[in-house]
Amino acid sequence: MASSKKKLDANRVRYVYPLLRKEPRFGEIGSGINAEVAIIDFNNQLNNSYTFVETYDQIPVCVISPEDENVNVYITSLTTTSVTVAGSATFTGKVHLHIYPQET
Repeated sequence: MASSKKKLDANRVRYVYPLLRKEPRFGEIGSGINAEVAIIDFNNQLNNSYTFVETYDQIPVCVISPEDENVNVYITSLTTTSVTVAGSATFTGKVHLHIYPQET
C-alpha cells in the first residue's frame, strides 16, 4: 500500500526574509498622558455629578465603569467643567471615572 505522507528534503527548505528589514521603534507606555482619575460614590442614588479639578478648553473624553455592581452607568451631561453620571437603577457603590483632554 502506498504511503500518503509527503517527504521533504530538509536541505532544500529555506527561509525567505524580506529584502529590507525594519528596525523596531520603541516607545514608552504612558509617556505624555495627562489624565485625571476620580471615583464617584453613589449612596442609594440614581444620578451623581463630578466637577473636574483641571481646566479644559474643549469638552474632554470621559470613561466610566462601575465597581462590583450589577448596574449600567452612562453619562447624561458633559461640559468643560463637570460630568453627570446616571445608573440604570438606584444603587450604592462606586463608579470609576477617567478624564482625558481632547486631542487637537
